[in-house]
Amino acid sequence: MTLKRIFSLLASTLFFLSLAVSQSIEEPVLLTEDDFLELIESLSQDIVEAEEVQTEEPVQDELLTEVEAKEIKRKPLDIEGVDHALCQRFHNQYLTAHGRQQLVQALIDSAPYRPYIRQKLEEAGLPSVIQYLPIVESNYRIRAVSRSGAIGLWQFMENSMSPFLTKNAWYDERYDPWKSTDAAIAKLKDNYQMFNDWALALAAYNCGAGAMRRILSRNKGKDYWYLAEHNLLSQQSALYVPKLLAIADLVENAEYYGLDDVTKANHLIDGTAIESFDYVTVAGMFSINQIANLTGIDKETVTRLNPALFRNCTPAGAKYQLRLPAGKAEEAEEALKNAGVATDALIYTVSQGDTLWGISRKYGVTVADLCEVNNIKENGILSIGQKVIVPIFK
Repeated sequence: MTLKRIFSLLASTLFFLSLAVSQSIEEPVLLTEDDFLELIESLSQDIVEAEEVQTEEPVQDELLTEVEAKEIKRKPLDIEGVDHALCQRFHNQYLTAHGRQQLVQALIDSAPYRPYIRQKLEEAGLPSVIQYLPIVESNYRIRAVSRSGAIGLWQFMENSMSPFLTKNAWYDERYDPWKSTDAAIAKLKDNYQMFNDWALALAAYNCGAGAMRRILSRNKGKDYWYLAEHNLLSQQSALYVPKLLAIADLVENAEYYGLDDVTKANHLIDGTAIESFDYVTVAGMFSINQIANLTGIDKETVTRLNPALFRNCTPAGAKYQLRLPAGKAEEAEEALKNAGVATDALIYTVSQGDTLWGISRKYGVTVADLCEVNNIKENGILSIGQKVIVPIFK
């Protein structure tokens, strides 16, 4: 119920109360219902204006006194709208102790990937503000999985991967921060070409381009902010762009707002070179442990550079582009080429009573082979329904 409606109902109530009171005094002076409505309308407007003044950037106002003394100017963003009222909610949220801690941690987690993202955005001609979109999506956690099944830095749903990313029984490229970044940039670029407006393009990334087209077909000529203000978008999409812009503003203007911890976290990437790596084409199934042992590259590095391999091994019966540190490709390729490797595999679903020893006997492999490929201990207990990769050597 709107404030105006509440006061309208109050006015009607007071009007009829005045009738009752007038009967108990000698010379009553009655206001008409129209008089009451006019009075209450004026009062309600005064209260609304007072509320707006009272809630207008209380935290920021305190900081601005220091800012003025420093004569620091606030830098504009390359997507418009940060001064819209909807953004203020997130300004206030991230200016709390918890909000600042969350923002600082996201910036720390972004350090390995943001140089690459910034370069790719610049190459594609996209706004630099988009480097902060993974904070909105995943807080820059590459293993993030939402309740709806969205995965990775950029939170791709399975039905939105094509034609940008691939998922199969062996790997899911949504977990790969480099490939998913390329995919997100391509998708956002497509959205912008479709809607010719960055706020709409970003909202379409959240709700889907098809949904955005349908909304705009019913609201021709309206921009994102109109749609958000008039509840024509889902709540998530209506707050999606304001949250991004608020985060970008606080980070880009951390010194302006007096956020020293945010400034320090943001500068972690200063002078950081984009990580270099090479690719090696491997044929057949290698576990991460095997790759590390054969190439002399530590297991943690191999795992970090190949996060899409959710089964901790390259796919059997197929070629795979394995990412390795720069300068290691030639030596690694030779080592992997000469190693005995499973040429195929099957995925076995554990039933009641199954053991590693029993599975190994059934398929003619060793328990050590099963443990190596599945990254489990020889005395490990299997769970009913668990998937076990069984390598097949030919």
